[in-house]
Amino acid sequence: MNSTIRTAIKRRGGCSSPVMGSLHRLRRLGGLLCILLLAGCGEPSGQQDGMESLSEPLQGFTLAAPGMAIELPRDLGPHRDFRLEWWYLTTNLQSRDGKRFGVQWTLFRVGLRPGPYHDRAPDWRRDEVWFAHAALSRPDDHRFASRSGRGGTGQAGAVANPFRAWIDHWQLDGSQRPWSLRVAADDFRYRLQLQPQKPPVFHGDRGFSAKSADGGGSMYFSYPLLEIDGELELDGERFEVAGRGWFDREWSSQYLQPDQQGWDWLALHLDDGRQLMLFRIRGSEPYYTGTLVASDGSARPLGADDFSLQPSRYRDSRFGPVPVDWRLELPTAGLSLDIRSWPGDYWNPGRLRYWEGPVRVSGSSDGEGYLEMTGYGD
Repeated sequence: MNSTIRTAIKRRGGCSSPVMGSLHRLRRLGGLLCILLLAGCGEPSGQQDGMESLSEPLQGFTLAAPGMAIELPRDLGPHRDFRLEWWYLTTNLQSRDGKRFGVQWTLFRVGLRPGPYHDRAPDWRRDEVWFAHAALSRPDDHRFASRSGRGGTGQAGAVANPFRAWIDHWQLDGSQRPWSLRVAADDFRYRLQLQPQKPPVFHGDRGFSAKSADGGGSMYFSYPLLEIDGELELDGERFEVAGRGWFDREWSSQYLQPDQQGWDWLALHLDDGRQLMLFRIRGSEPYYTGTLVASDGSARPLGADDFSLQPSRYRDSRFGPVPVDWRLELPTAGLSLDIRSWPGDYWNPGRLRYWEGPVRVSGSSDGEGYLEMTGYGD
C-alpha cells in the first residue's frame, strides 16, 4: 500500500474510510465475478473464494419463476433486479473457399446488489459489472479474448429499444435489420450482419426455463435462426463468410441447486429446417430440458421423457477429459443423431473457464451447431 493511501486511511479513521471501502468493494467484485459459471472453476458449491455461488441467491434479487411474462423488445434490455444475465451469440460459418469457422460472442451483466440504480451517467456507484467473451474457432484452432467494465460509466451496457449491447468497441447493434456485430481482438476480428429468420422462441413454461425438479431456473428466450454474412480476420488474413447463428437472452438469480456441478448445452441447426436446444444439468439427479423448433417457427418444450442425450466419446484436453461426442434420440420427432465436436481444444480459458465449440450433426438429419460445457476439468 503506497504512502498516499496510508495517509488517506489514517485521516479517514481507518477501515471505515472510503478508500478502504473501495478496496473491499474491489475484492468483493473480484470474487463475485466467479459466480458466473458455478462449476467452470472446478470447485464445489460454497468454495468460490469464500463468495456466494449461483446456487445461493443474494438477498434482495428477484428469482425467476413460472408465470413471469417475457415482453419484447423490453426484455432485450437489462434486468437489474436479477443477479446475472447474458446476451449470447454462436455462429457456424464458411468462407467462399470452404474453410469452416465458428464465432461466439457473449456479454454478461453481474449485479452486486439489486437495482434500480440512478440513470445518470457516469455513475460509479452503480453496483453492477459487465464483461464479454469473444472467440473465433476453426478445426484445431481456437482464439479467445475478453473485456470487462464497471456499470454506470457508459463503457458497457445494453438498451432494449432500439436494441444495442456493447462493451467498449465490441458492439452488437440491433437497431436496424440486419443486426450487426463488430469485435476486434489482438489476433482476430469479425464484422458480421445478422438477420433473424424466425420469431423468438420462449423456452420452458412460456419463458421460465427450470433447471431442477426442486426449483431454480432462468427466464430464457432465443432467436433460433439467424442468417449471417460478413468478414473475419485471423492473423492478418481476411475471409468473407456466410452461415447461420443462434442468439440467446437469459437472466436469473439462482441458476443451479447446491448439488449441481455444471451443464452441457447444445444449440443445433438441422438441414431439414428445424432447430434444437438441449440442456443436461449434472447433479445427484441429472436434469434434462430442451426445445424443438419446427421449420415454420413453432416450438414445443422437451422434457426428460421425450429424449435421451448421452456422451458417446471423451477427449483428453488441457483441463482434463471432456465429452466431445454425443448421441441423441428423440423418437417423437423422428430424430436419431450423432453430434461430434470439431477436432481441437475449445476451452475459453481464465478463472471462469468453460468449453465452447462447434459441432457437426449426422444421422437422421445432417446439421451443425454449438456445444457448451461447464464444470469439467481440474
